[in-house]
Amino acid sequence: MTTKIQEAITEYLKLKNRKTHPEGTFDEGGRFYLAESEKHDCCRGIRSPSRAYPYSEMVHARTLKHVANKFGVDEKDCRKALREMR
Repeated sequence: MTTKIQEAITEYLKLKNRKTHPEGTFDEGGRFYLAESEKHDCCRGIRSPSRAYPYSEMVHARTLKHVANKFGVDEKDCRKALREMR
């Protein structure tokens, strides 16, 4: 396992367990918007936050797909490493 994959997995587990949170802001309506520095190609198809789904971007930012994109590693390699850890 490479260092980048290990860093990505560590970040993913912290986000998953709510030890850390994605960078972003809340508006007056309680909707969460990712910071521009957190947006990657995988974020394009994510619905915009709304009253019905105020945390759509936050939920996506906690996924392994997003974290893998953020660290520039393959999601499949991360999943394989996670399975090996368990």
